[in-house]
Amino acid sequence: MKYVLGLLSIVLLLNACNNPKNYTPAKDAIVASSEFVQACLKGDFEKASFYMIQDEQNKTLLKEREEKYRSTTASQQRQLGEASMQNITIEEISPTETIVYYKNSYDNIGRKVKAILNNNTWLVDFKYSFNPNL
Repeated sequence: MKYVLGLLSIVLLLNACNNPKNYTPAKDAIVASSEFVQACLKGDFEKASFYMIQDEQNKTLLKEREEKYRSTTASQQRQLGEASMQNITIEEISPTETIVYYKNSYDNIGRKVKAILNNNTWLVDFKYSFNPNL
C-alpha cells in the first residue's frame, strides 16, 4: 500500500512540474486559441506558452510579443487585459488544424492564430500568425 501511495505521489509531482500552474490542456482548437490569445492580452506569457507549440520560432515570437507588451504603459496593459476577442470566424482546415480569425476590442485589428492537434492536445502555432503559408 505504501508503494502505491509513493508511486502516486511521484506521478502527481511530475505532473505538477510539467504543468506549473495546473493549466488545463485544450481539448479543442477554440479553447487553445482563446486561452492563448487571452493570456497574451493579459500579459500572462507563461500561460500563453503552455498553449503554444514549443519550437524555437514560436518561442522567439512569443518573447518578442512579451517585450512589446512590457514596453507599453500600465494604462495600455490594463486596457489590453480588459479586451475581448470579437468577430470570431473559425476555419477547420483538417481534423487536426483549425484557423481562428478574430479582432480584439482594444484595437479592432484583424488577426489569426492556427491551432494544431498534437498528442491529443490542441496547441497554437504562433508563427502562422506571421506567415500564413505554413
